[in-house]
Amino acid sequence: METLILKNGAEEVESLVRGIMWVLRTLIDKQPGLFYELVMKCRDRQHRFWGDTEERLQRLKLVEANGDVHDSIRNIVLSAVTGDEWEMELASPVVDSA
Repeated sequence: METLILKNGAEEVESLVRGIMWVLRTLIDKQPGLFYELVMKCRDRQHRFWGDTEERLQRLKLVEANGDVHDSIRNIVLSAVTGDEWEMELASPVVDSA
């Protein structure tokens, strides 16, 4: 399995990074509230989800049954998302090899 080095220094399996990035792009475009809540939870483990977002993110397998975000997903989100509040943007989570 190929691995990639992320901007936060973590090493993750390439297929997982690609899959999570696809989901993040879909969320930011179609369900920005879910995207926002996921990012907030990744940035602050004590963040409390708003409304039914925890259950919705669990159905997407982005949040575990106990409400935590798996470390690999957290690494990808933290490496890919820049900005705050509704000015968040997605970029490649991978360290530039240039």
